[in-house]
Amino acid sequence: MAGVVLSTIESFNLDISNLRGQSYDNASNMSGIYSGLQAKIKAVSPLAQFVPCSAHSLNLVGTNAASSCKNAVMFFDLLQKLYTFFLASTYRWDILKSSVKSLSDTRWSARDDACKSLNNNWKLIINALENLKNDKSQKPAFF
Repeated sequence: MAGVVLSTIESFNLDISNLRGQSYDNASNMSGIYSGLQAKIKAVSPLAQFVPCSAHSLNLVGTNAASSCKNAVMFFDLLQKLYTFFLASTYRWDILKSSVKSLSDTRWSARDDACKSLNNNWKLIINALENLKNDKSQKPAFF
C-alpha cells in the first residue's frame, strides 16, 4: 500500500519531503505504529505526522454509543431483521419495492439511511406486511 501512495505522490511531481501530515482510519494496517501505512510513510518522510481521521473516529464513537443503549440495540436489530425478512424472498422484496435499507457495521451513516428509509416508507412497509399477512400462499417466517 505504501508503494501505491508513494508512487501516486511521485506521479503528481510532489516532493515527499514536504509532506507534514497524514490521516487514515484507525485500522492497524493504516495507523499501526510499527508496520502500518503511516509508519512506512514516516520512514520515508520523518516530518509526516500521523493524526487519526476524525470522521472515522466519530463513526466509532457513534457505533459504540448506540451499542451501549439497550433500546438502540433493539431498534437497530429490528430494523436489520425487517430488511433481512424482505430480502430473503424475491416475492416479498417485489411487494415492498426495496423501500428498506440495510445497516452497516462500518458506516454509521448507513444506519441513518436505514432510519430515514423506514420513516419515509412507513406506510409502504406496513401495507407490505399486511399484504403478506393476508396472503394465504405465504408461510409464516420466524426469526
